[in-house]
Amino acid sequence: MNVVKTREYYEQLSTDDLCQCAYCRNYIEQINSSYPLIADYLLNMGVDIEKPFETGPLEPEEDGYIEYIFAQYIVYGECDDFDKTTLNGVNVDVAELHPSTDMKEAHFVIEIYPIRLKWIM
Repeated sequence: MNVVKTREYYEQLSTDDLCQCAYCRNYIEQINSSYPLIADYLLNMGVDIEKPFETGPLEPEEDGYIEYIFAQYIVYGECDDFDKTTLNGVNVDVAELHPSTDMKEAHFVIEIYPIRLKWIM
């Protein structure tokens, strides 16, 4: 895992680079404050939790919440030194399936799941 290269990648991403759909905006708006332990864990890997590569939302529920069955993030380097973990009921794991990244350098995709947030959009 290359923390420096991963951090540089997220620093150069702007909000214009992120998905602007209501589901992703809802996620981006709340994820850091709702899951600070996960945010800190990812930050130690160089990942900005507010800049997901992909999210997997379900439909908003009648109780005013929405579940994301995954949120995926790009990490530079090889995944051989990455260990799956669970923090406060949220899994952090290497993603088996994800959209194409079209990136030339060594990288992998991780995902966090499940995530439950208020539906504020």
